[in-house]
Amino acid sequence: MFSKYSIGLVMAGSLLLMLNRAMSKYSEPLALIAFLLLFAAAGAVFMAALKREPGQLKVWSISALFIILFAITWAEPLEIVRLLAWIKNTI
Repeated sequence: MFSKYSIGLVMAGSLLLMLNRAMSKYSEPLALIAFLLLFAAAGAVFMAALKREPGQLKVWSISALFIILFAITWAEPLEIVRLLAWIKNTI
């Protein structure tokens, strides 16, 4: 069950990041929501591993999560720093 949630959250987060990149103006709230969805996906996939869910879906979700996170850090290496600076300036 958690692995299904993690696959959905990974897809939603990556779609939001692609939408943010395709927009002409950068949107910090959209990027923040996308990263929060990816972190929730990481939590769900590790809960699936801790609960020892049967099947191969948890392996696929772990693989998808790491591939997406690798692609994000390769394409936009300072994206996290940009978001943290934005959060610091708004608070």
